[in-house]
Amino acid sequence: MNRERSPAIRIAVDTSSNVPAAWLARHAMIEVATSVLFGDDEYRLGRDLDRAGFYRLLATRPEHPTTSQPSPQQFQEAYAQAFAEGAGHVLCVVVSAKLSGTFNSAALAAQDFPPDRITVWDSRGVSITSGLQAIAAGRLCQEGCALADVLARLATLRDRVAGFLTVENLDALARSGRVSALQKGMGNMLNLKPVLAAQQGLVVPVAKARGRQKAKAEILRRLHATFGQAPVFLAASHANVPEEAQAFLQAARERLRVADSLVTEMDPAIAALAGAGTLGLAGYPLEEDAAP
Repeated sequence: MNRERSPAIRIAVDTSSNVPAAWLARHAMIEVATSVLFGDDEYRLGRDLDRAGFYRLLATRPEHPTTSQPSPQQFQEAYAQAFAEGAGHVLCVVVSAKLSGTFNSAALAAQDFPPDRITVWDSRGVSITSGLQAIAAGRLCQEGCALADVLARLATLRDRVAGFLTVENLDALARSGRVSALQKGMGNMLNLKPVLAAQQGLVVPVAKARGRQKAKAEILRRLHATFGQAPVFLAASHANVPEEAQAFLQAARERLRVADSLVTEMDPAIAALAGAGTLGLAGYPLEEDAAP
């Protein structure tokens, strides 16, 4: 990779990509917040509430929360901050354009800047399957890679990231209209846990399991079938079940060759749609000489 002629590239990322705070700081990323709405009240993560505050509202407010992507103005502010702090280029990594209007907001904001200063990257992922791409891009940028090389690596990585998740129950998916009331009732009665995958920019059901443990076993089976014994960077993501996420990651270490890992809590915008208790694993195979 060319490491001689790269300007300083700064990464911007949306909160729904679920990059943990420590990794945001490690790669000097600028985060743009998605909004969660309870009735007429709008909240932005990191400004108006933290994750603990979100779950308190989720337990006490009568309304089911809805979500709203970041505005173009929020992205404009992030881009302006990056340039003011010395960036030569901004690479904005966002969740799938098929699932959210975040990409459109980021692209619209970019029109207020010279066209060679900003690249908006559709990760075609959701939650940490997008965040892993942002983390990889941040490492490459800090190493001084040229933009063309970073984008080439991301194009390969986007096709190799695999992620699966399961929900605690179907209540939140039913309230958000993702499943019918009949499906919710039958699924909860039979203790059926869907296994969902991020594929081609969408989140799609790929299996059903009777009970939480079997759902997690199915996720591990699918990850092993995908990665074999290749070294992987693996992330456990969760909605308010941190201990279970840590244990799930440990179980994955016993099945996969995990070279590096992280645990991240899902953005409230995702937890609002999938529900508290949502749990997932995602990862990608590392190049032998690469480290996140």
